[in-house]
Formats: sequence, structure tokens, C-alpha cells
Amino acid sequence: MKFCKKMKLSRGVKWGCIVPVLGLFVLIGVALLFDKYVPSSAHRALPKSATNIQEYYSDSWNGDFVRVIKSKLPEKDYEDYAKALKMNTRFDATKHKEITSMINIGAGDAPSWWDPPKATGTTYFEYIQGDDYVQTLKYSNGTVYLLVISW
Repeated sequence: MKFCKKMKLSRGVKWGCIVPVLGLFVLIGVALLFDKYVPSSAHRALPKSATNIQEYYSDSWNGDFVRVIKSKLPEKDYEDYAKALKMNTRFDATKHKEITSMINIGAGDAPSWWDPPKATGTTYFEYIQGDDYVQTLKYSNGTVYLLVISW
């Protein structure tokens, strides 16, 4: 490999590929820390009035993931949150009868605090039949529930 040229340091130590490999490990470590301690874009999009924010994220090696966010939110800020997430399709039980089960999909291994209500006329969603992706935003009794799943 061309980038693994022998590098001699002041005492004649040959480093070979160690420097690029160490650099790669540092980048991976920074990415993992960033992922763990920097809130998601959905979390950051919550209005300032949001409180008691809980977030769970799980992914797998093949790109599948689940993200759930639950938060207390004044009803007046619910639509602003939907707009911030670029969600504009509202659930209609008669119009979306064929996809009701997708809109009410469960989150599998989500924590016990994740207890979203069934879809109602206030539910926003993003789903295209045949896609392996669903995003729902529900509101009930002062609590907002965001679910994003890709499989």
C-alpha cells in the first residue's frame, strides 16, 4: 500500500501502517462519542417548550434502525414540531385504512416508557406503500410521540 510507506522517527523506529490505522481508530472513536452525546436532529427540532424528553435509538449492521422520542409538549407547539420534521400528511382512518397497521407499527425493542397511543386524526405520518421506512408523530394528553423505523 502506498500510504503505508516506512516512516522513520527520530530514533529509527519504523511505523509503517500504524499511523493511518491509529488515525482511523481515533476517527471512529470520535464518531461514536458524537453519536452518543449529540442529540438527534429530531430531538433538536423539538420546540423549546418540550420537557421530560426521552429518546431511544437502536441500529444494526445492515442499516435497520429504530428511533423513538417521547416528550411533554404543549398542544399549541405540536404542529410546529411536525413542520420542523417536514411532516405534513395527517392520518385519516377512512382514507388510510390499508396502511393503518403500518401507522400503528410497534417499535420492537423500545424501552418500557415507550407507550404511544393508536393513530388518530392528529397523527402525522410519512410512509409510502412498499417502502421499508415509517415515520409517525402522535399527540395525546400533552405528550408527543415520534417513531422512525427503517428495516
